[in-house]
Amino acid sequence: MGRRLERKMLRKLEGGEPVELHTRSTTYKGLARLAFLAEQFGYEYADLRQEDKSFTLHLVPDPRPQARERAAENRSRYPRAAEGGPLPVPDPGTLALLRARMLSDVYRRTSMKRILPYVGVALTIGALELGFEFGDDRASAFTIAGVFLGATVVLMTALFLWSRQVNLKNKAVLEAAGFTLVPDARGRLRHVPPGDEARRAGEGDALVGRGSE
Repeated sequence: MGRRLERKMLRKLEGGEPVELHTRSTTYKGLARLAFLAEQFGYEYADLRQEDKSFTLHLVPDPRPQARERAAENRSRYPRAAEGGPLPVPDPGTLALLRARMLSDVYRRTSMKRILPYVGVALTIGALELGFEFGDDRASAFTIAGVFLGATVVLMTALFLWSRQVNLKNKAVLEAAGFTLVPDARGRLRHVPPGDEARRAGEGDALVGRGSE
């Protein structure tokens, strides 16, 4: 499926318009590889959205002269890239940076701090329903609900700490490479490559949402 998805993306890139690539059957490593390949053919990573197990990768044309030169060179070197021919070999360092950017973008959109209040209310209601479903009386119902809620809170705390650690790690990787945080059109802070702040500042969602299926 990974190879088919790569060929599908490369065919979309031939149109020269912003592209949205939807997939359920990939990982962040696979998404980083897709973004790397797009960069070799005149595009750049714009954003990543995740809903449940589905990803939407946003790619936009890169207007910079060096990007156009690289694209022209790779089209000449890999003329059958979209048809099953050889592809550029990914650079591990570039893949690591792309993966860190994607994880950072997803984390900032679905931060645990933002969803915890809603999760807390849902868990409390669910715990009470569970307690009254299996409890013999009011006291046992509240006991069951309390045990379930306590165990769930412990699990949610562990997930929150793990998510925070992942975000700090990605932030350190990006900052070490010279990336800086720039707010997009909706105020969401996003890491952009060194020297790219002015071009990307304020663009945010304007870069995405114009893609095609």
